Amino acid sequence: MGKFHRFLPDAVRRFVHDERGIISAEAIIMTPLLIWTFLALFVYWDAFRAETATVRATYTITDMISRENAPINNAFVNGMHQVYRYMVSTPRETRMRVSSVRYNLAGDNFTVLWSRTTSAAKSPLHTNTTFNAMNARIPRPANADTLIVVETWREYVPAMKVGVGEGTFYEIGVARPRFLSPLPIS
Repeated sequence: MGKFHRFLPDAVRRFVHDERGIISAEAIIMTPLLIWTFLALFVYWDAFRAETATVRATYTITDMISRENAPINNAFVNGMHQVYRYMVSTPRETRMRVSSVRYNLAGDNFTVLWSRTTSAAKSPLHTNTTFNAMNARIPRPANADTLIVVETWREYVPAMKVGVGEGTFYEIGVARPRFLSPLPIS
């Protein structure tokens, strides 16, 4: 029994000071964390890229519509929606609503001149009431001036579940018509 008591402290001391295999143990602990971090960075980057593409495409479509000389019709709005889908490059659902509004300074409200949508079920046509509900999000033009308002929606589903959930990117683009005010509808 005496030799065992003398041997035990030496074995414990050798075990505590032994550094063989420490890199393997650290790798086993850190590899899952590094993989999760890499995947999270990929998903966050992809979500940021998707949102940025949505903003840029919305502003581009708004600018394109503001430069129109011809009357706007449903076929034109559907064509602009196809351009938007091409620009954001997504297999997920997208939709667009285009409205022409006139500002009334005295009442600080907008009158909807016309509204067109690519999905009447999910984004119905604007009325004066529905448009004025989002009054705070629209910049104030001069009295009796008209604006083109383009609203877009883009569904987003992340590739992996690492902190970013599914959602819809919603963007509003506003511009004054460049050549014809108000922009006619057909």
